[in-house]
Amino acid sequence: MKKGFTLIELLAVIIILAIVALIATPIILNVIEDARKSAAESEANMIVSGINTNCAIKDMQVQMGVTSASACGATLDVDDIKAMVNLGSASISGSATFSGGQVTAITVISNGYNVTMTGGSWADPSKVS
Repeated sequence: MKKGFTLIELLAVIIILAIVALIATPIILNVIEDARKSAAESEANMIVSGINTNCAIKDMQVQMGVTSASACGATLDVDDIKAMVNLGSASISGSATFSGGQVTAITVISNGYNVTMTGGSWADPSKVS
């Protein structure tokens, strides 16, 4: 009595594993891409939250009469934003618009995605080209 597998049995197992791999690969890649997109959105939200908080503190300092304090302007350039929040691996494209105590327009580049806010609402992230 011989022990072991025949060539046909081994080929059948290899073919089944290849089919499973072909089915699983796109699903895994989509999960990874969705995670990058979500991380970019989250990072953009944290940056905007940090800017809003920092500007609120500056406004309170101005109202309290702190002599060295200055309120946030209507347009915040990249250097202003970098002074307010740690961007980490993200970057800002252009400038941010600040109105009514809130950031109303900004584009954050993070994890290979452009995350853009216009009119106070976030658009769907787009891949950086």
